[in-house]
Amino acid sequence: MVIFFIFLIILFLITSLFLLLLLSNIEVEINKLCFNTNNAKYEKLEDYLFYIRLKLFDKITWIKIKIDSEKIDKIKRSKVLKSKIFEKLNKSYNIKSILLKNRKKILKKDNIKYIKELDIEVKRLILYMDICTSSSIFTSFAVVAIATIISIVLAKSIKKYSKNKYKYIITPIYEYKPRLKIELNCIIDIKIVHIMNVIYMLIKKRSVVYDERTSNRGAYVCSNEQYSRYG
Repeated sequence: MVIFFIFLIILFLITSLFLLLLLSNIEVEINKLCFNTNNAKYEKLEDYLFYIRLKLFDKITWIKIKIDSEKIDKIKRSKVLKSKIFEKLNKSYNIKSILLKNRKKILKKDNIKYIKELDIEVKRLILYMDICTSSSIFTSFAVVAIATIISIVLAKSIKKYSKNKYKYIITPIYEYKPRLKIELNCIIDIKIVHIMNVIYMLIKKRSVVYDERTSNRGAYVCSNEQYSRYG
């Protein structure tokens, strides 16, 4: 009986946690993110403050995680994570190289569909950006392209508009020395139920692809056996 009651309690806790997740949102807040190629202090994103919250019904915060430069520095200084494994991970998971290698996969229609299914909401966006390249024509083109992309994204991800919460200024700098300056404050919100739905869609897609491959292999083997009999 005792084991049965323990099992029921564990089952209740797991079910409650699952329901709590389904009814919650993940809110990512980025504050004071600064990047400036002309300033050594901000060149490696050394000044930032992230908050990750789980909010029930988008109102009650039941988990809150704070990430800042000091915490990251403590992690990097720790003996375990300062080992060769940590250094290898830093080298292998270079964001720029991953994006360049997988840019075709990222821009596939299916992947864009999954991003839409997430129904990401941008609750706040304050962005200041200065761009300067070696070519004045490319600088002008980059400014127009980035502003257009941001406007399209905001048009599809804003549910309640407020002038104080949304502002972006992209300034072209026409100089000989290329440089980039970014100051960002934003809040992004995603419902966990949408994330689970996308995960389910991806698993389903992979299982269909796997079934197709196995069926094709089976047909190929049968055809080879027929040819071997009559050959």
